[in-house]
Amino acid sequence: MEKVKDKSIVTLINLKKTFGKNKVLRGLNIKIPEKRISYIIGRSGEGKSVTLKHIIGILKPDEGEVWIDGVAMHSADERAWENIRQQIGTLFQDGALFDSLNVFENISFPIQNHTKMPLEKIKNEVKNLLEIVGLANIEEKFPSELSIGERKRVGLARALALKPKLLLYDEPTTSMDPLIADLIDNLIQNTQQKIEGITSVVISHDITSVMNIAEYIFFLHEGKVYFEGTPEEFQTSQDALVKQFLSGGRNGPLAVPIA
Repeated sequence: MEKVKDKSIVTLINLKKTFGKNKVLRGLNIKIPEKRISYIIGRSGEGKSVTLKHIIGILKPDEGEVWIDGVAMHSADERAWENIRQQIGTLFQDGALFDSLNVFENISFPIQNHTKMPLEKIKNEVKNLLEIVGLANIEEKFPSELSIGERKRVGLARALALKPKLLLYDEPTTSMDPLIADLIDNLIQNTQQKIEGITSVVISHDITSVMNIAEYIFFLHEGKVYFEGTPEEFQTSQDALVKQFLSGGRNGPLAVPIA
C-alpha cells in the first residue's frame, strides 16, 4: 500500500460525500495532529459523524483521499481496512456493549478475536484496562447492572484492548447530565495522559466539553472545515459565525430553526 513521507495519524483531503440530493461533505480537508485531543465540532447535519465513518472505513468517499497512519485507505479493500482498524479504538455513544456478555467477555472480545494471547494473560490485560478507566473487580457484571457512566468506561476499556494508536469518541457526552458529562471529560483526559503515544479524536457539539479538554478544534460548516485552531483561538475569534456557535445565540449568520 502507498505510504506518505510526511504522515499524520489521519489526513482527509478534499473529501466529498453525497446521499441522494444531500451534499454532506463538500471538500473536507483535515489533518489530525498526533498525540493530542482533537475535537470535530459543528451543528447537527454538518458531517461530523459522516467524517468519523470515513475514518473507520464504514463509508467510502465519492471523491477525495483518506490517509490513516500514513497509509492510503480511500481505495483500500476490506482486508486492508480490517488490518488498519486494529490500530483504531472507537467509543460509540451508548458504549455498544454486548448485553449477553459480562464485562470480562466484552472487553476481551477483540483480544480473543484478533490475537492468540493465552487466557491468563487476557485476564491480566482486562484487569489493567479496567484500572485505566477507573473500575475494578466488575469483570463478572453484565451491562444491565452498570450505570451509564460505567457502561461508557467499559466501552472505553474495550476500545483500548488492542492498544490502538487512534482513539475515536462518537458524541461521548450527548444526553448526559452535567455530572456524568464531566466524568466522561475527565476520563478522556486521563486516558490521553495514561496511554503513551495515543491520539484522541472526539466528535461533539458539547461546547462545555470542547472548551474543557480540547487541544485542537475543527469546526465544520456546510461540509467543510470553516475554522481550525486551539480552544483559545476559537474562543477569541471575531468571526461572526464562530461567535454565534460558541454563544448558542439566535442572532448571526447561522440559520436557527424555529420550533
